[in-house]
Amino acid sequence: MMQQIQTIKRSIVTLAGAVIFTGLAHAADIEHTYEVSNGGTLELKTDVGSLQIQTHNKEEVEIEVDIQGDDAEDFKVSHSASGGDVSIVGTFDRGDRFWGRNMRVKFTITVPKDYHLNLRTSGGSIDIEDLNGNVDAHTSGGSIEIADITGDVELHTSGGSISTGSVNGDLNAHTSGGSINAIFAKQLTDDAKLDTSGGSITVRMIEDMKVDIDAKTSGGRVRTDFNVNGRISKKSIRGEINGGGPRLKLHTSGGSINIREY
Repeated sequence: MMQQIQTIKRSIVTLAGAVIFTGLAHAADIEHTYEVSNGGTLELKTDVGSLQIQTHNKEEVEIEVDIQGDDAEDFKVSHSASGGDVSIVGTFDRGDRFWGRNMRVKFTITVPKDYHLNLRTSGGSIDIEDLNGNVDAHTSGGSIEIADITGDVELHTSGGSISTGSVNGDLNAHTSGGSINAIFAKQLTDDAKLDTSGGSITVRMIEDMKVDIDAKTSGGRVRTDFNVNGRISKKSIRGEINGGGPRLKLHTSGGSINIREY
């Protein structure tokens, strides 16, 4: 009986060791640095993964990718540089399996303070620090959060909230399910649109912003701190603010809309 117990204990220890070894075998880290020039563009497209974009005062793009999980060995990352631009591609060899079900990927990319971003992920959140440059960011599932941006901004998520710091440029944002919080820190020069299929919208604008406002909700109320020359009801506001200007369209199918002074 004692011998059987000892045999079982040895089996458990051996199995535990195998599990730990397997976990270590399916983890990978990728690191690389490119010398670039200010004003270049980061093009990042990945089948899966969250994106953390940091900034610094160096003319370098630093790439860090953390890949964890049983499917880690099937995720490949390629990257290259041309002039001041950097391209990164993450691909998953799906095979016959539900891709990425046992995998976690995080991209941490540090770019110059003056740089442009073109980001695409099929599943994961996007977080961007202060930046002087245009931002085009899309995710098929996750939240998007950006800090202060001097440049034009385009944000799209199929499922998650959107939050911005001060945007000194044109801003368009869409989510299929989540709230939107945005700040317009300068006069719009082009039409802008914020819409969500399920969530509230809160906009903060400079007090002398000149826009034609078109705000409507199917499930909530619309409130504003500004004087509007036009039609105002509980669920919609349409008219001119400060004499009018580019069109600012705010639409939600389920939530309130608040237009505040910044």
